[in-house]
Amino acid sequence: MTQFLGRAQHTMDAKGRVSLPAKYRPILAASELVLVEGTDQCLWLFRNEEYQKLIAPLLEDDFDETLNDLREVFITGAAYVEVDGSGRIRVPFELRDYASLSKAVTITGKGTRMELWDSEVYEQHRQGIDKKKSIAELNERRKSQRS
Repeated sequence: MTQFLGRAQHTMDAKGRVSLPAKYRPILAASELVLVEGTDQCLWLFRNEEYQKLIAPLLEDDFDETLNDLREVFITGAAYVEVDGSGRIRVPFELRDYASLSKAVTITGKGTRMELWDSEVYEQHRQGIDKKKSIAELNERRKSQRS
C-alpha cells in the first residue's frame, strides 16, 4: 500500500484542472479516485478502496441523525475524478468553492489520502499547528487507552 507523503505546489487552470505530484501519477491514474470535502477547508483525494473504508461506518444506520449529517458531507458531497493524459484531475466547481481553491494549490500527502488546499489557506492552517501540544495530547490518549 502506497502512503502519500510530502507537499507540492501546483497551479489550477481556469477549467479547474490541477496536476498531481509526478511520483504518484502512475498509481493514481490506475485507480478510481474520489474527491470529497475535508474537515479543514481542504479537499481529500482518495483511491476508491480507501474511500470505501472511510464511509463504511457511515452506512450502518439510516436512521441515525449524526450518520446522516456525515453522509451529507462525505458521500453526497463527493465526486469521482479521473487523471487525464497530462496527470491532472478536474476539480468540480462545488468542491473548488468549498475549499476556496484558486490558482495556487498545495497538495499534501496524509498517508492514505492527499489533500488539496488553497496555498494561502494551507499556510495559515500550518502556522496554527502546535506540534508539541499535539504530541502531548496523542501521548495522553495512548496512555489512557493502555489503562
